[in-house]
Amino acid sequence: MLDRSQEIYFQEIQMPKFLVAKTLRLANSIEVYVMEGGAQELCRLDMVFEAGSKVQNKALQASMCNAMLFEGTSNRKGEEIHEILDFYGAYTQLDINSDRAVVSLYTLNKYFDKVLPIFIDAIKNADFSEDEFKVILAQNKQSFIINSEKVEFKARNTFFKTIFEDHSYGLSARIEDFDNIFPEDLVNFHDAYYKNAAMKVYIAGMMPKNGEAILNQYLGTWKLKKMPSVQEYSPEVKNDKIHITKEGALQSAIRIGRVCFNSHHKDYHQLKFLSVVLGGYFGSRLMSNIREDKGLTYGIGAICVHQEESGYFSISTEVKGEGTQLALQEIYYELRRLREELISDEELSLVKNYIMGQILNSADGPFAQASLLKNMHVQGVGFEFYESYQKILDNIDARALKDLANKYLKEEYLCEIIVGNTSF
Repeated sequence: MLDRSQEIYFQEIQMPKFLVAKTLRLANSIEVYVMEGGAQELCRLDMVFEAGSKVQNKALQASMCNAMLFEGTSNRKGEEIHEILDFYGAYTQLDINSDRAVVSLYTLNKYFDKVLPIFIDAIKNADFSEDEFKVILAQNKQSFIINSEKVEFKARNTFFKTIFEDHSYGLSARIEDFDNIFPEDLVNFHDAYYKNAAMKVYIAGMMPKNGEAILNQYLGTWKLKKMPSVQEYSPEVKNDKIHITKEGALQSAIRIGRVCFNSHHKDYHQLKFLSVVLGGYFGSRLMSNIREDKGLTYGIGAICVHQEESGYFSISTEVKGEGTQLALQEIYYELRRLREELISDEELSLVKNYIMGQILNSADGPFAQASLLKNMHVQGVGFEFYESYQKILDNIDARALKDLANKYLKEEYLCEIIVGNTSF
């Protein structure tokens, strides 16, 4: 029986206990990070390739190559590959962004030796048949045409094109690109970034019996190349105001932000903290003002994002067309508050606890911790980072955050993109 006369006990959220990743080095020097945990006889294998869209020399090359990895080899059709994996209860997952491509396998341990050869063969020997290529290209083109009618899609692409004007981070596909990509373009990309790969491998869950020997057998002969050096990108800060009218649009998409820096910069984590205060959780300032008080949108958010060569800060939302001007006014009002007022101790404590809760959630179990470790490696660190991050959170100061807002979040440093109702 709950004793309601007793006061509820609260305690400080602590950093999670991270699993210790075991590192295996295969015969060809591939590093495999093993995050063992859990009681289920299953695992996830992630292969992370340096094959993001920033290294492509033709639009759609990286995404189409990644999408077709399980659509057939010279020995097996795509249907056969999927049927075999389904038979053993395994499944795959594909992901790609500007910097990297990830190919994942989920499998029961007892079938690891059966499904891994199929999985590796499909990736390594993908043949990009013209028939399959045409089907997938047509599907992607249709999705692109549909998305192009959405104000959020247009605003997002315009935003990145504006802040990353002379960098691959700012490039996006155009409709004509779908008529200028061919199977041989994928073959060339695959040869350069998959067959001859710079990659890391992660295993989460329970390590299969004889797992290291099986990995060596099928991954230990993979042809490797040296990891590319990272080129830091420091573009000019812009304050473009781009308003694109879309006839008949019921909503307006708003993107406000700037290019900044990645997590190696001394101000990154404090700026990220500011973005959470502004619009990083349900009770944030932008949500409280523009959703809860004004009723202009279902959701609005602010983020500060790490990229390998750069980073950016962004506020994004979709609002009722007639509320566009009021939404803009309130967004800039909240930014001005950050520059002119000190954040209260109560709000600082709330946001610190929210961030700690997010870290706890992201470290719940071996699969989640393996994903977290992948993200840490992208930033050039490991779990040891969180020791210093705890100190950063403990020492966050309202006056320093106010100074930071004045340093990076003045209106003259921000681009403003609006797509939809621009009659204000």
